[in-house]
This record gives sequence, C-alpha cells and structure tokens, in this order.
Amino acid sequence: MTTGPRYPQPPPSLVRVRGGFSASMAYVEEGAFASEELEGMALACLDSLESALVQVDAWRQAGHDLEDIYLRAIAPCARLLGHWWRCDTADFAQVTIASSNLQRVLYRLSDEFCAPGADRPLGLHLLLATEPRAQHTLGAYMLSEFFRRHGWTVQSVTPHDHEEVLAHLRRDWFDALGLSISTGRELQPLKALLPQLHAQSPNPNLRVLVGGPLVLSQPEALESLGVDLVSSDACETVNFFSHRVRASVS
Repeated sequence: MTTGPRYPQPPPSLVRVRGGFSASMAYVEEGAFASEELEGMALACLDSLESALVQVDAWRQAGHDLEDIYLRAIAPCARLLGHWWRCDTADFAQVTIASSNLQRVLYRLSDEFCAPGADRPLGLHLLLATEPRAQHTLGAYMLSEFFRRHGWTVQSVTPHDHEEVLAHLRRDWFDALGLSISTGRELQPLKALLPQLHAQSPNPNLRVLVGGPLVLSQPEALESLGVDLVSSDACETVNFFSHRVRASVS
C-alpha cells in the first residue's frame, strides 16, 4: 500500500502549530491545497531540501502538474511561513531556513518547469526588480519562472536602490518591468519612481506590473498607482503581458 510522505516532526517552538493554526487562514487563498498539506510542506522545508522534494514528488505522483504545485502549494506555503513569523510561531532563523529550502525546490525544478518556454521563445524581455535590498525574493523568483515558462527572457535584479533599477532600464530594451512591494513604507518611493520609468526607458510602450505581498494585504493602497497591472497571480500576469505586448507590436 502506497502512503504519502512522513512529515518531519516540528521543533519544540512549532509543536503548538500542529492542528492549531487552521483558524487563521489568511495565508490560504481559494483553490490552494489543504492546510494540512501546506503545513506538511512548510515543516518539510524546515527539515531539509530533500524532505521538501519528497513532498513535491508525492504531489506529482498524485496527479498534480508542476504549475499546479507552484500556484496552489508552494506560493501559499511561503505565505504560511510568513504567517508563522508574524504570529511568533517560528523565529527568523527558522523561517529563513524553510524559505531558503522552498526556493531551492524551485531551483531544482527550474529546467523542467521552464522547458516549454525554451522550446518556444517569444522574443520578449522582462526586467523584474524586488524591493531595494530585499532579503526574501521567492515570490519574484517564482514569477520569473512563469515568464520563462511562457517564452520570455527575464533579467532579475535585487537593487541597492531605485536608481539601480533605472540604470538597468536605460541600458537594455525591455518590453515589461515588474516591481515588487512588500510593505507600506515603500509605497511613496514607488510612486516617485513610476514617472521616471517611461521617461528613461528606450521603449515608449514599456508595460509596468506591481506585485508582492502588499497586493494581498493592502490592495486598495495600490489602486491609484496608474500601472498596467497590479496582481498576485502569476498566470494572470504572464497572460496579460504576453497579450498586451504582442498586441502593441503587431
């Protein structure tokens, strides 16, 4: 009889999470895997990369494809880790270890996940920038993988400041720019940056996306930015930009 993976036991500071966190489901969007599965994946990532890969393999054997796993398991698992940290269920070191292993899962699967785009390149280029000096870049990395999967060439940057983003934008041709925002304190600097993007880009039809944790926690704060898209959905984002950019050059 085939059984699912045996999840590692949580460290002492996480014991109270077992069966006790489901009352707060802010990290789980509609359509995500069951909370018990997300908890199991988070604990697997806290244990080791190998444990996390065992969980991914179990999902694949159950019939889930990689895109499904990325969107419905890995993304909400990352939000669960953030939830544990905000609730003082896990400390910074634990969340950092687990998040690192979660991102290493994406690295391990990257060639397979992006293979369709390598076979059918669109000739479109994206610059994807995190917040300046960002320490957690999993969300931006996952988005870059979805663009690559759909045939885009992606240049990712974790800038020292916004001037570094503008320098990249001036130096090369990009069809679209993605910016990540995590907290409200970055909102005013982002608003100041936006008018400079079109002024300094050699592409007069540059498309601009804003994503990141603030899209989920304070979407109303981003409604007045005047960008092409504010989204936390990787598939929606790629489809939107692929359609818009190709329509503008046809």
